[in-house]
Amino acid sequence: MMGRVPPPPELDAPTVEFDAVTAPLSLSGAAKDGWRAPQHRDGMALVLSSAASSGIGMLFWVLAARLFDPTTVGLNSTAISAMTLLGSAAHLNLGNAILRFVPVAERRGRIVAGCFAVGIGVAAVLGLAFALGAGVWAPELVAAVGYPALIGFFVISTPLYTVFVLQDAALTAIKRADLVLWENLVFSLLKVVLLAVGAWLAMRSGIAVGWVVATLLVVLVVTSWLVRAVRTAAPPTVVHPVTVRDLGEFVGADYAGNIFWQAAVFGLPLVVINLAGPDGAAVYGVVWQIAFAFYLVAIGMGKSMVAHNAAADRAGADRARRGMERKALTLIVPGAAVTALASYPILWVFGGTYAQTGTLLLALLVLSAIPNVVTNSTVWEARVSRRRSVLVGQPAALCALVMIGTAVLVPMMGITGAGWAWLGAQCVVAAAVLLRRRMARSPETA
Repeated sequence: MMGRVPPPPELDAPTVEFDAVTAPLSLSGAAKDGWRAPQHRDGMALVLSSAASSGIGMLFWVLAARLFDPTTVGLNSTAISAMTLLGSAAHLNLGNAILRFVPVAERRGRIVAGCFAVGIGVAAVLGLAFALGAGVWAPELVAAVGYPALIGFFVISTPLYTVFVLQDAALTAIKRADLVLWENLVFSLLKVVLLAVGAWLAMRSGIAVGWVVATLLVVLVVTSWLVRAVRTAAPPTVVHPVTVRDLGEFVGADYAGNIFWQAAVFGLPLVVINLAGPDGAAVYGVVWQIAFAFYLVAIGMGKSMVAHNAAADRAGADRARRGMERKALTLIVPGAAVTALASYPILWVFGGTYAQTGTLLLALLVLSAIPNVVTNSTVWEARVSRRRSVLVGQPAALCALVMIGTAVLVPMMGITGAGWAWLGAQCVVAAAVLLRRRMARSPETA
């Protein structure tokens, strides 16, 4: 009898081939750039979160205007605006530090807890200082509720808002940006419910108190979940040492650049009201709120890019930035074009004055969101690669161009000049960025 002959090695080939065909597709090439790729998926979740918050936020203030008298709305909205301004200043851009360092840190809990602690401490000091000095810069609030209630409100609400902002960054950093969408959706709806309760109880402070209670409930739930999630999350694939000096240098440069950006966004209305008067400032304020929604797309996509590429080298950060730009432009270009063409009927909803004087302004501002994708993505890429010169220099240049352009053009052509200033500044800075990128690639292709 013939002995058993072992099968030739070639018979293993079909098995190998079958495994190769049936194995999950690798996230390479086009797959990495699809909407299901983690970076773009989480970026889209943050964009949807901003959209939901803006939409329900508008409903909140419409209901507030219907349920309360104008004086009550004015006092409560002033308190909320002051609280959000102080809370935004208090977090010192530590949210971006969380996005940048938590994904690659071995002791992520310490970084998150440290950033939260610093933000809470600064916010409490700022809230107390604002309340104590309210007799000088907000005497109406003191007359309405008195010093004890005002101090209690700001000492509690300002740290709460700071944590509310920072916990979104922490969720994104541990790759749970999907929860940011649900968190902000619940927060927005809870505010509306508590607003109705405040109106039913005839509380003069019902708008602001309802806002703070909604913030408190969401912060308690999400922060409690974060404590466990940060501890049990899968360890990072690449670990980088993170020192206090690293955090300090990053936050210093990032915060300095953010001051210039905030000056352009929130400081420009002060320039506009001096040049165009209260009526012009009212038109600019309404139009900017609509246009800024398009800016939020690039901001959301940028946050996700940093969280998913914190460990990337310069080449990896560059690839992630290009992917971010493609996805952001896919969303922004069609929306900006439609909004620009329909700017008159959109503004007619707010009144004839807004439509007559703000139509071209709205078109120019939404179109400026297109080159903003280039300028904004460059700053987010600089956060990954920790290029401090870009983090400070580019926002400073953009702010200077917007401010100077507005000061020159508004006296010449009215409120529309502010739109030309934004569009022109974004195009100039974006062109400089693209030229620099081309020059950087030239030695490689030579």
